[in-house]
Amino acid sequence: MSKARAASVTLCAFALGLVTANSASAAGWTYGAYEGGGYGVWNYDPGPDPIGYGDAPGDAIAACDISADGWGIEVRLDIGRDGDIDRTVSTRGHSSPYCSDYKTGDISPEGTPVRVWVVKVNGSTDYHPVYKDGNA
Repeated sequence: MSKARAASVTLCAFALGLVTANSASAAGWTYGAYEGGGYGVWNYDPGPDPIGYGDAPGDAIAACDISADGWGIEVRLDIGRDGDIDRTVSTRGHSSPYCSDYKTGDISPEGTPVRVWVVKVNGSTDYHPVYKDGNA
């Protein structure tokens, strides 16, 4: 990972509260993992990237691990809130700080309910999944 990207990820961790508080100009939001260590990103429309890399695609998720605590971050997207996981991204196999690439694909119709799960992971262990509901 480049030093610039690592510095950007660290800076974004500190700016996390600012990004979520200023949702009027954002096209998405971030949601922290249980007991910290990382967060998930949901970008419902193309626009400003909550991770801080310029623009981000719409209907997209990303995972960010900001703590070298032995746990990775996995983000799971449940389209329609029907209990089936439709998309997954993870920081597994990467040293922190690290943010995954976005995983995206059109969700229609507009306004479809989604549930974004943020899960701490280590090997085959999931630790205290948390979620936030939103719309496509």
